[in-house]
Amino acid sequence: MTVIEEGKNLGDLLKFEADKNYCRETFTVAFGQNLKFGTVVGMKTATGEVKVVSVASQESDGSDTPIGVILENVDATSGAKKGVVITIGALLAPDCLVFPAGATDAQKKKITTELYYRGIRVTKT
Repeated sequence: MTVIEEGKNLGDLLKFEADKNYCRETFTVAFGQNLKFGTVVGMKTATGEVKVVSVASQESDGSDTPIGVILENVDATSGAKKGVVITIGALLAPDCLVFPAGATDAQKKKITTELYYRGIRVTKT
C-alpha cells in the first residue's frame, strides 16, 4: 500500500488571524532566494524586497529584523517574484516556522520575540 504524506499547510501554521485583508501583505522576494512556506523573513530597507531573516549581527541591509512569515513557497532563484507574508495580528505554530540555516536556539528565541512585538504570537496550542 502506498503511503502519501502531506506537507505542512496553512492550517498547520496559522492558528488565528485577525483578518486576512489586515494581516497579510504581498512583497517581492529578493532575487536568489528560494523561500519555503513558513520562512521567517526580513526586509531589505533599500529595495523593500524580502529575504530569509538574517542572524548575522553585521548585516546592515535591514534583513536582520523579522517582519513576518511567508505563507507560500516562492522560488526566486531565477528572478524576483511576489509572495504573501503575514505581518501582523496572527497566532502561529512554532513547529511550522523555518529559521535561517544554523540559527541557534537563542537566535530563534530573539526572532520570535521580535515577531511578538510586531503582533505575531508564536505559541503551541
